Amino acid sequence: MFILLLIGALIIVAYFYRWSGFRYWKKRNVPNPEPSLLLGNLGDVLTGKRSIGQIYCDIYRNFPDVSYVGFYRVGQPGLLLRDPQLIRDVLNKDFNSFDSNAMVINEEIDPLAARTTLFLNGDKWKIAKNQIAPCFTPKKIREMHVLLQKAASGFVKYLEDEINNGGIAFEGHQLIAKYATEVVASCTFGLEGKTFDEPDSLFIKMGKKLFEPSLFAMLKMAILFNMPSLSKIMKIGFISDEVTKYFCNITEKTLDYRSKNNVIRNDFLDSMLEFKAKLSEGQFTNMDVAGRAVEFFFGGFETSSSLIAFALYELAANPEMFQKLRSEVDEALLKRKDLDYGSVQELKYLESVICETLRLHPPGLFLLRACTKRFTFPPPRGQGTGKDVDIQVDVPVIISVYGLHTDPKYFKDPYIFNPERFMPENKESIVRGTYLPFGDGPRACHGQRFAINQSKVALLNIVANFDVTVNRKTITPFEIDPKYIVHHVKGGLWLNFSKRKVI
Repeated sequence: MFILLLIGALIIVAYFYRWSGFRYWKKRNVPNPEPSLLLGNLGDVLTGKRSIGQIYCDIYRNFPDVSYVGFYRVGQPGLLLRDPQLIRDVLNKDFNSFDSNAMVINEEIDPLAARTTLFLNGDKWKIAKNQIAPCFTPKKIREMHVLLQKAASGFVKYLEDEINNGGIAFEGHQLIAKYATEVVASCTFGLEGKTFDEPDSLFIKMGKKLFEPSLFAMLKMAILFNMPSLSKIMKIGFISDEVTKYFCNITEKTLDYRSKNNVIRNDFLDSMLEFKAKLSEGQFTNMDVAGRAVEFFFGGFETSSSLIAFALYELAANPEMFQKLRSEVDEALLKRKDLDYGSVQELKYLESVICETLRLHPPGLFLLRACTKRFTFPPPRGQGTGKDVDIQVDVPVIISVYGLHTDPKYFKDPYIFNPERFMPENKESIVRGTYLPFGDGPRACHGQRFAINQSKVALLNIVANFDVTVNRKTITPFEIDPKYIVHHVKGGLWLNFSKRKVI
């Protein structure tokens, strides 16, 4: 009897201890959705029902009259920002108080991911940022443009052959992944990815393994995002040992070959070799280079594949826009057969299509930061409505990119695909802090210009050579697939391709 009473007392104590933790935001007079006892506000992520990006977007939408909202990441309090001015400040002016990513990777468990600028923090992040930023200057991107065009030409040939052999319908992400893999193989490692010749090439296999969806992968990401302390105990990493071994091996062999044979390709690895040569032995290892290369791979493979696939879907679903873009591309190709980097940047409607795709279908649905210095926010309902709110160190701070991008307050008819929003005469009217496909401030994506140019080259080559329509296997309205890290929809984006009709 005594044991039962003791167990009952312990349960009651645990219950009240748990609920006392959920009073964090109430004490500060910050609105927040009602948490569940065990999982806070993110339970659907851990059960696989919805993605974390969807949940953050719902929190954003359910509190339309406040500048920020509290929530609970399991038992830890977090803050979701809604006001564009606060968002701009956190990402820029007040960056020193929010300069870390709230998702932590243990270097001993996952040495490759831990070396990417996405997961590095503090001085290590600053050093890595200074290393990788010179790889994506306009000059470097211009030099790599010829490699993009070569990959696009191979992709066009591959698609023509598939159509000649009776292929019509393709899933957009899987199709574009071939082009994206070839780009990354060439621009990062100076290799032929063989994705157009070998359906199961090792390079594309490793790319798929890096991002392949599964129940285990989804649960692993949920723990990494929501319970970082538990991820350390369970020794959970972002990149598998198999993928780590492959990229470390290929990086070491490529670096060794280039060094011995004095090979110069003006690509990503060349930039890394230049940097490595300036440092003392051991300061910048091959593992560091491999980490930066995998970061390049992540942006060039999955993010760009998502962007191009969604852009093709929207163009296929809106034939008049497809034709408008084709006219712009045709006119440019009449002036010069091979469009160089400068010529591609002059295609304003193509730029607008890319920007609008990133608004409606951002690859990353949210941004994640952590408070690194105690910070004070104004009252969530505006000045004069309460006290300022102190935010403690380590509190995660979230920005719902998808919530902002689909907010009718900032974008009229937000679910309508309308590239005109981003034409030069309209672009300035977009409220700063409401359009963040690549983030903003010092921790914004370093490779965004490369990713956009990579996507432009693919789209202009496809539009110039093929007719594209939506296949009936595509399920609309779209429903976000929670199994993927980057934005995917359930059922995939199925498209019909045929050779362009010459009139």
